[in-house]
Amino acid sequence: MNGERAGAGARPLMETRDWEALGHGVFAIVVTLLVLDIRVPDAATIDSGAALVNALAAEFPRYAAYVLGFLFLGEYWLSTTRTMRMLRGVDHWFLVLGLIFLMVIAAVPFATALLAEYIGEANGADKVALVVFVSWQLVLAVMANLVIHYAARGGRLLRPTVSATGLRQWMRVAALGPLIWFVALLAAIFVNTTITLALIALLAVLFLLDVDL
Repeated sequence: MNGERAGAGARPLMETRDWEALGHGVFAIVVTLLVLDIRVPDAATIDSGAALVNALAAEFPRYAAYVLGFLFLGEYWLSTTRTMRMLRGVDHWFLVLGLIFLMVIAAVPFATALLAEYIGEANGADKVALVVFVSWQLVLAVMANLVIHYAARGGRLLRPTVSATGLRQWMRVAALGPLIWFVALLAAIFVNTTITLALIALLAVLFLLDVDL
């Protein structure tokens, strides 16, 4: 693999530390915002321990949505960290792609809150909320892959020590994300919630994999 792109007039690459600091900051804020959608039952409406238990149980969709949102944000944070570990520097267009990626990341709490509010509702509202959540994750998966492919194309931003075999393996794993999210989107639209959630669970397993780069 050619890890260097040298040539007359080529702009020097920028260091990665400023981009990493911004990315980590955005992820930290977004995962914190997720938990704000979990509501503490109003004490004025609770007159017994049993009533409090029932009120907490009624919030289960919000707990489930929080876990899903956190896990998938964790997946994208891991993906970003692995990608940054391969880079010797960044250029202008990498930063542009990265900013678009972070813009989509920042809206995950909205998509998660929408899912929590409407999952289980009738008249198709739950399907709309699920479609929005899955569609947002699909966009994120596509953006994550664009960032990886841009950095890897021609070895333009890669460290010379990056293993070609490890890179191919990591890119194959990353490419499964958009595929599974697209299938999940079709399931959310045309099939049912149970099958969609099963496909989502399959994707959640991916970030447990460790790719040696």
